[in-house]
This record gives sequence, C-alpha cells and structure tokens, in this order.
Amino acid sequence: MVGPFRLSGPDGARIEVSSRKGRALIAMLAMAPDGERTRGWLQDRLWGSRPAVQAQASLRRELANLRLTVNGGSAAPLLQADYQRAWIDLARLDVDARHGGGPGEFLEGMDLSGEDGFEDWLREQRQALEPTGRPVPPAPGQPSAVARVIGAASPQQPVQPSIAVLPIADLSPSGDLRSVADGVAEEVSGALSRCSTLSVVGAGSGEGPPLAGNRLALSHQLGVRYLVEGSVRADGDKLRVSLRLLDGPGNRQLLTQSFEGPISDVFGLQDHIAVTIAPLIDSRVEINERQRALAAPLVPDDRYQLFWRANALFRQWQREPVLEAAELTAQLLALEPTNAWAAALAAFCHAMIAGSGWSADPASHRAAAQRYYDVALRHGGDDPFVLGYAAGVQLRLGGDLAAADRMINRALELQPTAASVLFWGGWVDIANGQAARGLERFQLALRLNPRSAVRPYNYTGMALCLLGLDRAAEALPLLDEAAQHIPTYPPTLGALCLAQALSGDAAAAAATAARLAEMGGVEGALSTIGDPRAQALIRGLLPKAG
Repeated sequence: MVGPFRLSGPDGARIEVSSRKGRALIAMLAMAPDGERTRGWLQDRLWGSRPAVQAQASLRRELANLRLTVNGGSAAPLLQADYQRAWIDLARLDVDARHGGGPGEFLEGMDLSGEDGFEDWLREQRQALEPTGRPVPPAPGQPSAVARVIGAASPQQPVQPSIAVLPIADLSPSGDLRSVADGVAEEVSGALSRCSTLSVVGAGSGEGPPLAGNRLALSHQLGVRYLVEGSVRADGDKLRVSLRLLDGPGNRQLLTQSFEGPISDVFGLQDHIAVTIAPLIDSRVEINERQRALAAPLVPDDRYQLFWRANALFRQWQREPVLEAAELTAQLLALEPTNAWAAALAAFCHAMIAGSGWSADPASHRAAAQRYYDVALRHGGDDPFVLGYAAGVQLRLGGDLAAADRMINRALELQPTAASVLFWGGWVDIANGQAARGLERFQLALRLNPRSAVRPYNYTGMALCLLGLDRAAEALPLLDEAAQHIPTYPPTLGALCLAQALSGDAAAAAATAARLAEMGGVEGALSTIGDPRAQALIRGLLPKAG
C-alpha cells in the first residue's frame, strides 16, 4: 500500500482486485489494529454518499466479490464477514505500510470521488505515517516487505483474456442517473470477476475524470484486450440500459445487449443485467480468442497463444488437430510446468486420443492423460475450469465416475451458476445413468448462457439425455442442429444415428452410421452412449466390411 495498491500471493503473482472500493476496503481492514471494522463504519466511508439501503447492498456485494477473489475457496479464508462486521486475518498478511516498504505515497493514486468519509480516513493515515505520506523506516534488522498473502503457492496460469468495464454513460438530461450507471458498471464488473476465464481490470467510475482516447487507445491505456461500454437513460417510469462488448486491439464490436426495467426496482434490474450479460461476454470472448489464436502465426514461446490455439484445435475433434493441441500444451508446460489449465487441457487431449483410437499406442496416451491429470489437480484442484476438464478426463478414459461426480459438485460449490460446470456435469450424469438430472443441467447451462461457445455440444448432451428418457422425437431436432455445427463430433453422429433409427428413418440412420465409420468415430461415439442396447443398434447399422 506504499505506492499503488497491490495484493500478491507468496509467489509474487498479483491477485487482481478489480474494484477501487474493493481495494480501499482491503486497505481499511489491513490498517485496522485488529484487522476488523463494523459494516456501518465501512458503509459510511465507502458508500456514505448513497442512501443507507443502497449502501448496505453495495457493501454486501463488494464483500461477496472480494471473498471469491481473495479466499479462493480456501478452508482457512483470509477475508471474512458476518452480519455486523468484516475482518481480515492479519497473521497471514505482510503489510508494507506497517513494516516499511520503500519510497512512495500511501495508497498512491487512490481516489473515491464524492466519498468524504474515505478521503478523511486516507488523509489521517498519510499524516500518521509521516508528513511526506511515507511510512517510518523499519527498525534495524526488521525486514521491509511488500503486501503478500501467506499461504499455499498459487500456480501460474495462462494469461486470461483481460477486460475492463468502462464508466457507463448517463444519458438523462439532468444527469441524475449517475448512481444507477455506476451501479450497473459495478455489478457487471463483479459478475465478470466471478468468471474464472476472465481477468477484470478496474476502469473507475463516471464520477472521476473521463478516460481519454478512442477504443483502441483505451484498451492500450488500461492494458486490456476487451472493453465493455454502455449507457443508461430513463423513458417514463422505465430504465433502459445498453451494453456493448468491444475487441480493443481489433477495434470491433462483438456483442450488444439492451435491458429495460422499472425505475422502482433499480437494484433488481442491475442484478438481472449482471447475471445475464456476464456469461454472454465470457463466451464471446472465448470464441474470439480461439479464432484469433488460429489466425495468427504461431509464436512458440507465447504461453497465451499456445493455450488458446490448443483450446481451438481440440474442439475440431479430429485426429490431427487434437494431436497438435496435445503438442502445444506440452510446449506450454515445458515453459510453465505448474500451469493447471494447460495440464487439464493436455490431459483431456491425451484422453481423447486414447479413447478415440487415434494412436497405435493408446497406453502411452492414457499414461500421459493420467500424468497431466495429476498435475492439474495438484495445482488447480479448486479451479472450476480444471475440475470440469478433470471430470472429462475420467469420462473419456472410462475411469472413476464417482470421482468425476465429486469434482463437478465441488466446482458447483465454488461457482454455482457456472454454465461450463453445469455442461460438464451433464456429461457426467449421462455416464452415470442420471439422464433426468443431466437434462436439467444442460438446460440450465443454456438458460444461463444462450450464446454458449459450446452450444452444439450442449444440444448433443441434451439429446442423449432425452434418448435415455425414451424421448427420441424430441432429441432428433436438437441433433440435426448440432450436426450442422460439429459434423465431426462422434457422440453427435452416434446419437443422431440412434435417434433416426428409433424414429423409424432407417435409411437416414444407415447414412449417418456410414459417415461415422468413415471418419473413424465409432468407438468414440459408443463409449459416450454407453447403453449396450443402443450400442448394438448402432453397430447393426454400420457398413459391413468387404
């Protein structure tokens, strides 16, 4: 906190706190004698300009976001709160403002415009340190330290796509919707920060000096790849909010979404916007990153590109692209051996190769899948992304389905509304013969994220559940749609063949079975479908040898 605020893990990796008020809240607790403040004290200083009910709601949301960011699902959380107070475990923090930390002003650049309570506290802290705003130098023999969390090492991960929510424009003639606009930006930032695949960077509120420059310049200024901008205006007794996702380097608009709700329920509208837009942005960013990584010339030591190129290639579900994806993840892990995301993706690629008959030595790929699986769980056992892929590895290898179910349940504890985890959970349910729950999970995943990057795979999963529930007529249109987008995915073709046969279209079923055999996907399809009777029906439709 001497100089600009920074919170780091024991390995020096930055722990991103996207909200300015979140950073201020941590600083206030870290400087309290016992690390504890009442909720009322924090509300008065951080949201004193707002009505009491709104201030309470804002503090509640900020604490919820911070606990997700800082605690990371730890059994011994660093930041805690109850209905009266919030506190931080000072025994597990090294705070440079307490022990000295080099030159610089205390919380340099920290400003919460309009919050006089915070400004008074900040001024008192700076005066207490010394007239220059620098801490008193440490006593002889006492080491100075940067702020860092004392705990288990946090492994490096692929650089997540970075995104900033710009101040939302208040288009009301009198400018009286400023607090609403800031509330929308705050809620959207918080929801995006809970997406484990995004890195959210704070961009301030509309109350401070405006950010200068065009979209491309702003992305460089903030150091992010993506920007969210928008506006809010009143129309009678309704509020209208428009949001846009922009590709900063490409200077392109990728997504636009509008919302409307009664002025009398501002908080409800803000919550609805955040819950709705975050998964849409997450998926659109993922699609854009995959497309960008495939289009650009490969740079062998670019960890970011290695990960996203591998992520794009394995989804083609064909032998050569998946083998290349496995090689790219190996290159990434040679640069970064404890990278849990890369290890999880590598494990899944090798499990695909072994399970799909794409190698003359499947045993070596099974061994590689197990080895990478162990690395992924060792370094990312509480990461929903890692847990989802690890469950997928168990499915592809025909492994411990009870363990896969436990991993999905753990991931949903960490991120209950994560569409990607629900998607993986649906596949685990198919393997475990729980078609009804699997269908519910797939449907919920699509409701949460109707523009999901894995939508055709989701349709396939839903269709397999419907087939398991003897509802072939409902499964068929889903599979027809899925096959248009992922024509080389064996489970889609296998399920389509089955649905056509059960619906009485033997000719179409035979043609689909022939296509499946031609691309070498029979075993991959049958291992996913599982039911011996369904497997026998598909085998009977395959072209006869010779």
